[in-house]
Amino acid sequence: MSPLPPFAPASRSARLAALAKAVVATVTAAWRARRNRRVVRDLLAFDDHLLGDIGLTRGDVAAALSTGGLADPSTRLRILAVERRAGARAQRREIAEALSAEEAALAHGLADRLADRLAGRRDRSVV
Repeated sequence: MSPLPPFAPASRSARLAALAKAVVATVTAAWRARRNRRVVRDLLAFDDHLLGDIGLTRGDVAAALSTGGLADPSTRLRILAVERRAGARAQRREIAEALSAEEAALAHGLADRLADRLAGRRDRSVV
């Protein structure tokens, strides 16, 4: 006789309770996914401006709806929106860093020209 794994319920009633709990969780998840699929499908009625206001595109909605039958499309929409925000944030950060580097180079170049100009005046005044 093999010993039961430590996570397996020992009594028959405990096993039945665990099975019932798993069935209820599966049915609840399927019901939630179906409801969310209907809500996501309703997003297709929104115009592009409204979708943009909530951080989505029509392609995002279509991609989310193309997931499997029991998959929750709202999860896919959430992932797409987070990825888009992260990408936009990274792009803004890169632009800010590039501008900062450009501004620093410009300031350094201006300082060099000013120093050269001041040095030229000093040279003429010494003569």
